[in-house]
Amino acid sequence: MIRHVLLAATLLCVAVPAVAQPYGDRDRREAPCLRQRNIHDYQIVPGDRSLVVTDIARQRYRLNFIGRCYDLKHNFGLAFRTRGVGTLSCVTRGDSVYNSQALGAGKQCIVESVEYQTRALDRMDYEAMQGRDRRDRDYRDRR
Repeated sequence: MIRHVLLAATLLCVAVPAVAQPYGDRDRREAPCLRQRNIHDYQIVPGDRSLVVTDIARQRYRLNFIGRCYDLKHNFGLAFRTRGVGTLSCVTRGDSVYNSQALGAGKQCIVESVEYQTRALDRMDYEAMQGRDRRDRDYRDRR
């Protein structure tokens, strides 16, 4: 009996630090799992090939598309379609993001990969946005 109590206490001491760990400090080597029902917000990435999605725990994920996904910036809402059962399944490769157009015809964007959004990716997105603004200014000045 004492052996079982000691074993249970040992398992509890080992399991509690893993459970008590803050959500944002989890090991980044694990596969990212963006659950469809936990999606809170999204941001468009310059180049129309990626989307940054924030879940309700404020964890940010980057969805990379197979090709360009046009007109994402002109939509007020997106729909996510996963191959799993229910809304608890993770968004993975091959799943779809649908955007609604003004005419009602939806366009499908197929997810190539899902990864955590990092500061390095934020920096690259910012630099891409600055380069795009610079090119637009140069084009307007030449006209």
